[in-house]
Amino acid sequence: MEPLAITRDDSTWTYRLTDSAHWFPISITGVIGRVCKNEDALAWIEAWREVWEPRGNTCHAALQHFALHRWQAPRHLWPAGLDAGLPVDPWGERYGAYGDWIAPLLAEPLWGHVQVVASELMLYDLERNVAGTLDLLLRFPDGSYGIADLKSLSERGRKYDTRAQLGAGLTMAEQHYGLPMGRALTIWVAPGRCEIRTHTAEECRRRWVRVFNTYVRDWRPF
Repeated sequence: MEPLAITRDDSTWTYRLTDSAHWFPISITGVIGRVCKNEDALAWIEAWREVWEPRGNTCHAALQHFALHRWQAPRHLWPAGLDAGLPVDPWGERYGAYGDWIAPLLAEPLWGHVQVVASELMLYDLERNVAGTLDLLLRFPDGSYGIADLKSLSERGRKYDTRAQLGAGLTMAEQHYGLPMGRALTIWVAPGRCEIRTHTAEECRRRWVRVFNTYVRDWRPF
C-alpha cells in the first residue's frame, strides 16, 4: 500500500500535507483525548509519560519491523536506519528492553491468518481536518480488509475503549483506498501475554462519529 502525501512532526505529533502548506490542527488522538478523558486522566497520562511512551514507541517499532520483514515490503517503505531484511529479535539490542511485551506479540497466531498490507500508515480527513497514523492495515482470508491498533499495558494496566480511534482509521482508509472494511482489532500486549479484541467496522464508525461531533460541539466553535 503506497503512502499518502502526508508527514508527521514526531516532536509535536502534528501532521501536514507534503503537496500543500496545510497543517492539521489536531490528530485523532487529540480529538479522543479532549472528549473521552477528564483532567485527572490527562494529568495521569502526562505524569507517567516517561514510562509508557518509550514502551509504546518500542513495541510499535518492533511490530512495524516484523510486518515489513514478514510480508517483504519494498525498501522505500522501510524507516530510515532500519534493515527490514533482517528478522526482529525481541531480546536484541534494539527491542530487548521490552522483550516481555514484544515476544508474545510476535508469537500471536493471528499472523498466520492475515496479510499486513500497510504498517504505520499516515491518513487524514480533510473534511473533518484531522489526521492520524494507522498501526496496521490487514487483509483477511475472506478477502475483506480491516485495521488493527496496538496498545501496550503495564502488568496491572487496564484496557479501555478503543472503538473511536479504530473508527477514525477505518473511515480514513476507506476514503483514500476504497477497500471493503469489515472489522477492526485491538491488540493488547502486556508482559508475557497478548490478547486481541475484535470489533465490527460499523460500531467503530458510529463511535468515531459520536466522539467527533462532541469535539466539534465543545472544542471547535467554527
